Amino acid sequence: MDQEAKIAEVGFMIKLEAQGKGFAAEALKLVRDFALTELGLNKLVATCSVSNIGSFKVLEKLGFVREACLRKNTLIKGQLVDDYIYHLCKSTL
Repeated sequence: MDQEAKIAEVGFMIKLEAQGKGFAAEALKLVRDFALTELGLNKLVATCSVSNIGSFKVLEKLGFVREACLRKNTLIKGQLVDDYIYHLCKSTL
């Protein structure tokens, strides 16, 4: 978190058997609303693998905007994978 700029990173992990039931979207919506209203943050950022369709669909559903693609950014199971970076600014809500 960048306290001076009031920017924080958010993320979520859902067990395989719980995926597709709306838990990530519900939890992220609560965190988003709390962070931007109660905590007074200006911006939230999130990172997910380009192959994690479920995650980036949740982010987009809740208003996050894809900002960039970072090539070979994260090591997963011995392989470097590309990541998407998303942001949501308070001013866009």
